[in-house]
Amino acid sequence: MKFRDKVQVSAPVLESQAGNGRPVDEEGDIVTNYRFESFTPAFDASTGEPDERTKGYFASTSVGFHDSRSTEAALKNRVQRAIDDGRHLTAVYADSEYEYALGADIPVATFAWFDKLVNVGGGRLVPAHLITWVTVRPTHRRRGLLRSMMTTDLAEAKAAGYPFAALTATEGGIYSRYGFGVATWSHAIEVDTSPGFQMIREPDRRVEMCLPSVLRELAPKIYGEFMRTSPGAMERQQTYIERATGDLNPETGEADRGVRAALHFGEDGEPDGYVSYKFAGWSVKPPTIELIDFVAATDAAYASLWSFLAAIDLSSRVTFGESAEDSPLPWLLTDSRRVRTTSTEDNIWIRVLDVKAALEARPWYVAGELVLEIDDPQELAGGKFRITADGENATVETASESTPADLSLGIAELGSLYFGGADPVILVRAGRIEENTPGAAVQASAMFSLGRMPYSPNGF
Repeated sequence: MKFRDKVQVSAPVLESQAGNGRPVDEEGDIVTNYRFESFTPAFDASTGEPDERTKGYFASTSVGFHDSRSTEAALKNRVQRAIDDGRHLTAVYADSEYEYALGADIPVATFAWFDKLVNVGGGRLVPAHLITWVTVRPTHRRRGLLRSMMTTDLAEAKAAGYPFAALTATEGGIYSRYGFGVATWSHAIEVDTSPGFQMIREPDRRVEMCLPSVLRELAPKIYGEFMRTSPGAMERQQTYIERATGDLNPETGEADRGVRAALHFGEDGEPDGYVSYKFAGWSVKPPTIELIDFVAATDAAYASLWSFLAAIDLSSRVTFGESAEDSPLPWLLTDSRRVRTTSTEDNIWIRVLDVKAALEARPWYVAGELVLEIDDPQELAGGKFRITADGENATVETASESTPADLSLGIAELGSLYFGGADPVILVRAGRIEENTPGAAVQASAMFSLGRMPYSPNGF
């Protein structure tokens, strides 16, 4: 994002609200006692330590997300991961400070973005604008800081040519106001692996344990193969590699020497799936294996890795916090009740920035025609659009004002439909979509489907 002096100047939305591009608070008053700075994380060349601005930024995000204060080594590793991911940071600083309060070098609000490829269906990989590390200190809320950062960022992402933006939310009620809709979900599951656990069909036995360190080389390759099979899956950031290898315990910022790992090998002898895990400790009852990461590029790898996990001695339960919404695991077992969902959470939120570019990028497996009327309060991507699909691709054209719309919906609802994860019929019943043409929701349900539910075992 581009800022100058002590106020933001680049957001068209803010210019229309405040008349001069300055951030405004909840009452519409201009906020002038803040300055916005955008930069990339960096190390001081003379000391080899994170530079002061980077230190202050991470001190602020640690407060915002209730993280423990990082040791010097953990902070250096965290900064290096941010550099490896190509993250761009924005910090908001207050001009004044009270004695004994946090220093003026620690931002009162933060924002970051980076880009990764996302599978929009059929293995088609599209660059997306990913938003993360959004915080506002409690003492500086209702000053227009989040709105200022978000509206500027979305406008600039659209200008840069990104078809959509994405984020994962720590709080679910914040981002729909900016046009984001829930596009993927994840489930936390518990699997009873006590005696009697049995699969309907015996999987292959091509699983071997390995040193977790080998996943530094293999995990990105295997995940890359998986990503092309799953709509909604996106390139991962460095954190996932370090968690899988045991180099990072996200709770402590240090290495985790309790991590174990196993690989599945395809018929050609090449690894096509892996799992990293740890024993939860003898105080946990029943004895439990906690999955850190589980990636299978093939159905054979998926079944065999679960068979391996169930055979681990001195344990009778496996827990996994990032299972797919339509996991095949219950169908693999003779007793599906051994798989229990303990919680369900939204995962990836999508904000469409360019309707034509986004919808034409993804495949359309059912031929048909739909006219959508899309409301976008931020005026980034609204309008009336005609989708003409041929069973493989679609042409998206702006429709005239006189053209009747089959469905009327908000830009957030379009984000929820984008990967085929939300059913238009359900959204009509919920009052989130208005069906103007009888049967249009059923037709849209078929047309937006990507053949399998979206799944992205990835948070950012």
